[in-house]
Amino acid sequence: MLLFASLCCWLLLAAGSEGLPSVALCSPSPTLVTAGAAFSTIYGLSATAMLAALFWILMVAAMTAPQLAQPISQLRLRSLVQRRGRSAGLFAAAYLLVWIAVGPILLAVPNAMTVLAQATALPAFVIAVAIAVLWQAAPLRQGMLNRCHRVPNLSAFGAAADRDCIRFGLTHGLLCTAICAPAMLLPLTAPAFHLPLMFALSVALQLERLAPPRPPRWTWRILPGQAVVPVLFRWIR
Repeated sequence: MLLFASLCCWLLLAAGSEGLPSVALCSPSPTLVTAGAAFSTIYGLSATAMLAALFWILMVAAMTAPQLAQPISQLRLRSLVQRRGRSAGLFAAAYLLVWIAVGPILLAVPNAMTVLAQATALPAFVIAVAIAVLWQAAPLRQGMLNRCHRVPNLSAFGAAADRDCIRFGLTHGLLCTAICAPAMLLPLTAPAFHLPLMFALSVALQLERLAPPRPPRWTWRILPGQAVVPVLFRWIR
């Protein structure tokens, strides 16, 4: 179901990028950054701001829906039968809320990187690659990936159960944004190839999420190289 929802969102994004090239999602254009700031601060619900917010939500759903299969299935297993739909909905809403809050900040970063690129005489994409590679190898990032495999203690009844589901969604959303944001700078600094790069990045991050936890230490690897092997091995068995 989540995979099907992700594919539908990708198709809508592809159709939207063809029909609305002036409001290309996630491109570091002043129009989108202004719109992003508007929907973030809820200041002035112009048509452009609402369109940018809609496209951003579609992009987040397309990229992250498959990654939510594991936490949502664990959440459903730990919830009473009559609360499973409610628990999953609260988790997903809280998770999406984090991405909506982070979106305008992330979309504004390429503009700052353009200024840095002019000062250093390096292309913004090269700077983005350096940031993504360093973060990919960092122990802190691996520790966050390990935490994504954990499920917190969840209450079974009433407001306490709702609170725990919301807290779980917020925590998982914060972990995902911290893990993925530096890598997302790659398509953000290459607007001509934005959608294909985002799709490739989504697949790579999904494969990495399926890989088993690793000790947090400096490890130089290329996505999805070391993630594909253990995942394929588990499927073959």
